[in-house]
Formats: sequence, C-alpha cells, structure tokens
Amino acid sequence: MSKKKTKKMSFKLLTLALLTSIISFGQEINFKDLSNSSRGEFISYVSQDDATYKVGDRIKIGVPSSNKSFAFITEGDGFLLPITNLTASSSGQETEIKKIFVVGNKRAGYTVSFRTKGITGLSNYSIQFENALSTGEVKGFGKTSDEALTELKKEKDKLDLGLITQEEFDKSRAELGKFIK
Repeated sequence: MSKKKTKKMSFKLLTLALLTSIISFGQEINFKDLSNSSRGEFISYVSQDDATYKVGDRIKIGVPSSNKSFAFITEGDGFLLPITNLTASSSGQETEIKKIFVVGNKRAGYTVSFRTKGITGLSNYSIQFENALSTGEVKGFGKTSDEALTELKKEKDKLDLGLITQEEFDKSRAELGKFIK
C-alpha cells in the first residue's frame, strides 16, 4: 500500500475510534435502567426522583448522616490523598459534577456515583448519589414529598381565588404528584 492510502486508512480508523468513544460516553443513564445496565461513564443521570443531573451541574452538600462525617461522600483519590469520609464542616457548600459513572456488577447490582470538584480544588469528592440523596447528604434538584405537597396546596389556593385556571392547576398537580408519597 502507498503511504497516502495508509494515512487515509489511519485517519478513518482514528475518526471511527473517536466517534465510538463519544457515543459510548455521551449518553444518559436513568435510575430505572440500572438493573440491566453496565458499568461506564455518562454525561447525565435521571435520578429516582426524576431530576436530571449533568456533568457541569452544581449540587449542594447537605448534612452528614452521622454526627461528624458523611457516610456516602468521600474525599481524596487514594493516590495523592487518602480516601476519607467528608467531615461535617463541608455542609452547605456547593460542588460541581465532573463525572457521572455506574459502578457495580450484575450480582451485587449497579449504583451511580458522581465525582465532583472539592471545595479547595486540591481534592475531589466521590458521592454514592442515591444513598447520599436519600439520607440528605446531598440536596437534590427534585422536591421532597412535603415540599411538593406545600406547593400543591398553594396552587389549590390560587385556583380557589381564581388566580389560575383549572388547566393550570391540573398541570401543576400532575408535575408535583410524582414527588408526593
């Protein structure tokens, strides 16, 4: 083969490899699909409460599930910095999602973890997301059942006062109903 044909073939193979990696890492994972999922990295995640989290979004750290440290948020990478549970002093701070990935196996099950930028910028956080969300260690984009119920009651008051139409109320009820348990 000539050098020109070899270069063209190499370019085509490189382009194909690049497109394949973009497609395989450029997808969304949904909580409902985790049971038949496989490990990998994703650009967005639809959580159990139907909120969508994307790489680049900022999430707020909540309160530790124990008195002094977080059970589902760790700090460090295990190479330069040891992996330790995040301390209560980080409560209320925001952190940016850098990676969304699925870990686990078929036998034990799959879970979604986020890698986020640490507060100081020197370390990163690893968040077992659904566990951290359910215990209040992170504050989600979705609403709690109580928040949704309070908002729905306000919408009902607006309907009763004639400030919104029945259609607007029904739309709000459908949207908020998925959060009310």
